[in-house]
Amino acid sequence: MKKKRPLETLDAGCLEIFQDDLPLFREHGLTSAAALWHHASETAKNLRAERVTSRFDLRRADGTSQTFYIKRHSPSSLKEWIKPLLRGMWPQLGAMHEWEALWQFHEAGLPTMQPVAIFHHGRNSGLVTRSLDGCVKLSELARNRTLSISDERRLLELVAALTARMHGAGFHHQDYYLGHLMVPEVNRVATPYIIDLGRVRHCRPLAQRWIVKDLAQLNYSAPHVTFLARLRFLREYLGRPLGPGDKQLIRAVTTKTARIARHSRRHEL
Repeated sequence: MKKKRPLETLDAGCLEIFQDDLPLFREHGLTSAAALWHHASETAKNLRAERVTSRFDLRRADGTSQTFYIKRHSPSSLKEWIKPLLRGMWPQLGAMHEWEALWQFHEAGLPTMQPVAIFHHGRNSGLVTRSLDGCVKLSELARNRTLSISDERRLLELVAALTARMHGAGFHHQDYYLGHLMVPEVNRVATPYIIDLGRVRHCRPLAQRWIVKDLAQLNYSAPHVTFLARLRFLREYLGRPLGPGDKQLIRAVTTKTARIARHSRRHEL
């Protein structure tokens, strides 16, 4: 039997909130969809006009504070509806899809952000998560090259094992770059958290094309990793020594990686 999620429903069904965070949100008057939609916050990510991510802090009675991220979705353009339909997929628009993905990751034992609230305000929607305080993105570690060779190798093994678990549970991320994996600053050689689940899909069995896409995105975002390290990653991911039958997968990942690189150059990403 599926475990009931620890949520409270407020504002005539327009807001669902994680029970552990409800007292703090109630203390600050954030118990309605309108209050959350209009709450003052600092913009953290604004790649699309219809989807803006911001951060805000809430202070507790004891003087400590908790940081949250809020991702606000306004109505999407017609283009955002049509693009996935032309590819034979249903559009994943608004905040609800990522909210479900976050809970599904937790229920599957996959480390990610803590979902806090989902709300609908007119045609708009929003998602609140707790900040992963004290964590650093793997893209930053790769850029600064601050890990020892042994620590980098161990972290690569942990990422491979985590990726295998995610795919084994039927999830594919679709934005699986090093920038969407985070580890604690004080213990960088740890199983990463997977963030930004807005494009995650779940299906069983997981088609090879989706596995290749995730692996290629990760491969593209780690240009510093040696060829031998990439083979070690794949061996850890598969959970067995590599054999002649794996050449097709390696070629597919390599081809997709090159395609991602061309797309990035063309669009100056």
